[in-house]
Amino acid sequence: MTGPFFEHLLGADDVDPGCDAGFEVIDQYVDAVLRGDDVALKYPGILVHLRHCPACREDIDGLLAAARQVTPRPEQG
Repeated sequence: MTGPFFEHLLGADDVDPGCDAGFEVIDQYVDAVLRGDDVALKYPGILVHLRHCPACREDIDGLLAAARQVTPRPEQG
């Protein structure tokens, strides 16, 4: 049982670094998002992984939400 359908379903992708590799750069990824960096350019593999892994996506979303609560925002004006 292989093929594009199962690869998509199981998250197999040549560019997907997997959960462990994602955790190695999760802090850098979150910082880049908060700075407004082009994470698609800097972390394409992580974005592929997040599309396929709901657990990692939930972790990233939680970290971003927490970081946004404690990170001062620049004043608008």
